Parts: sequence; C-alpha cells; structure tokens
Amino acid sequence: MRGSGSTRVSLRTLGCVSVLVALGLVVAGSAGAATISSWVGGKAAVPQVVTATSPNCPGTMIMITGSGFVSDGGVVSVSVGNVPSNEFIVGSDQFLYARVGPGATDGPVTVTTRAGSVTATAKAIVWPCQATGVAATKPAIDSVAPQKAKAGKKLTLNGSGFVGATSVTVAGEKAAYAVPTDNLMYVKVPADAKDGLLTILVTNAKGSAKVVFQKAG
Repeated sequence: MRGSGSTRVSLRTLGCVSVLVALGLVVAGSAGAATISSWVGGKAAVPQVVTATSPNCPGTMIMITGSGFVSDGGVVSVSVGNVPSNEFIVGSDQFLYARVGPGATDGPVTVTTRAGSVTATAKAIVWPCQATGVAATKPAIDSVAPQKAKAGKKLTLNGSGFVGATSVTVAGEKAAYAVPTDNLMYVKVPADAKDGLLTILVTNAKGSAKVVFQKAG
C-alpha cells in the first residue's frame, strides 16, 4: 500500500519504531468513522515533542492508535505538524506509524482515510535538528546499538554532549550522522568499512569520545 506524491509506505521501519511504544501517550480526538485515541512521540518524557526530517536528521517516527485505519477505506495520507508524512505504515485497523516530514512546524496530527480526516486533540511540538548547535560539554557515549551491523546500516548512540558535533568517524573514515537531541545520535556505517571491531569517534569543540562496535559482512 502506498501514499501518493512524497508519501510512501515502508515496512523496513517497523523495527526502528517499536521503542516508541514504551513512551508516554498524548491524548487525542476523534471524528467520522476513523478515530484517534492517542499518539506517541519520540522525545523521552515529552511525547508530543518530535523532530522534522532534514538532511542531517531523520524525522521522528510516531505511533498513532485509534480505529478505522483499515475499515474506513484505508489511510490515504498522514500529516504531522502541517506537512504530509514522508513515510507511514498501517499496522492494523487500530494503529499506524508515521514519520515527521521535512518542514514540519508546531501543529496538528491528522490521519486521512478514503472516508475523511481525523485530527488529534494534542498538537505536535516540533524541535529542529540540533546537529549544528554549540557544544556545551565534551561528548560521552554510554552505549551503541546494535553492537553488530552491516555497511549502510544505522547505529544508535546514547550518551551526552552530541549537540555541536563537528565530525564522526568509523575506523578513521568520515561517517554520516544525525543529532536529534543532545543525548541521541545516529551514525551510518560507511559502505566500504572493513569487517571486524571498529571504533566510532565523535568529536566536538570540547573534545571527543569513542565506542566500539562490530562491522559484519
């Protein structure tokens, strides 16, 4: 099932969004045949705070629960923060996932089915990507997941001092990265990285931090 235009459905993101279920719920509303009972954001204890998609940041994937997402004729589009989601997944008649698209601003969460639209009561609060902010402290890395990954896969780093990062390398090679918050960083494993134990080095104006993961073939 695919949305039109820039909207697309991708089943490969299901594994990335399961952690959102453990976060707090945002009370929502209902209208028409389809309803929204709640939605879950991605910013720790503030579930309504999300990050818009940008060249340096992956947009937050939110989970929306309700009814009629299938029986109401199917979901045509999802809008978060006044822009269409660039990726959404209909998991069942009761829940779906949607990624916050580029250019999103503080605004409503709306699901449109073939029978009409329903808008959540609680609005999304959109934070910009913080990758270009000023470093306040030296970076510190508490964990990396998964600890074993193939080339091109995304690694999740948890820690502190990620805002203001000036470079990220994997085994000495520059790597693409995104910094949604000061405590969260995404790093893409370079395509030509060699197999084995590799060191990720995160650097900002205050210093640097290292963590090791295993590159699999």
